[in-house]
Amino acid sequence: MEIRYLDREEHERSRALYEEVFVEDEEAFVDAYYRIKAADNEILVAEDEGQIISMLHRNPYTFCFRGESVPADYLVAVATKVTFRHRGLMRALLTKALRDMEEQERPFTFLMPADEAIYTPFDFRLMGNDDEEGLADADGETLAEDYEIFTEKNADYERRHIFWPEWESTPMMIRLLYLPAFVKNIGAEENQSLLVEIEDPILSENNGVFLWEFSGERSALVPVKARPEIRISIADLGSFLCGMLGPEELPGLKDAEDPETVREKLEKIRVIDGIYINETV
Repeated sequence: MEIRYLDREEHERSRALYEEVFVEDEEAFVDAYYRIKAADNEILVAEDEGQIISMLHRNPYTFCFRGESVPADYLVAVATKVTFRHRGLMRALLTKALRDMEEQERPFTFLMPADEAIYTPFDFRLMGNDDEEGLADADGETLAEDYEIFTEKNADYERRHIFWPEWESTPMMIRLLYLPAFVKNIGAEENQSLLVEIEDPILSENNGVFLWEFSGERSALVPVKARPEIRISIADLGSFLCGMLGPEELPGLKDAEDPETVREKLEKIRVIDGIYINETV
């Protein structure tokens, strides 16, 4: 068995597995997907004797993250042939994709789960995506009034966009990747520092004790050898920074030596207030 990215001219080979697994998608939609999205996305596959038996697609997007343009991949078409399931193929593909995106300094990745339980072992968590009506056609200036992460509808977006009936409510899950690129847009109400131990079972660069230094609208993680004030998993860190977990809900807080001081510091962090992502694929 071989795990690799398909060359662009091979992308059409993955269509057979797509149609085998995603039987609910109309043929016209699949035609549009392979003509538009698969023209320049990244398709990671597992092959057995030349046959594609498992795959995931990395569809590129650009997001406005607190006024800064950042790249992030939307993971879609995660699929395995029925006869090859429960052999760890999805785990192998997801693990490689996460590590590759971290190396490319992507701050986060996201997906729309068929079942949340499939992705929680990989430290994906719901991101609190908004579902207000009438936002699908809003421009960036309008979205920036209420949202701190939203899709930039630039020229690349227009070129790759599939004009298909879209929905207002999208239960997206997020996974933090390259932490320096994510936390640099996370500030605090005042300058402060926090010694935090981050635990990431997949991305080793995120593991360790860091001095989390906040200055205005920015922050940075500096690796240090010190006793942490709090321990946080990468999944809980994502939930906290996306406003899905309050400081008092972080499991590591109860084990802190000085939970009250740590809670006060966490409460001063400017977590993300408003996420709007409404994309089909």
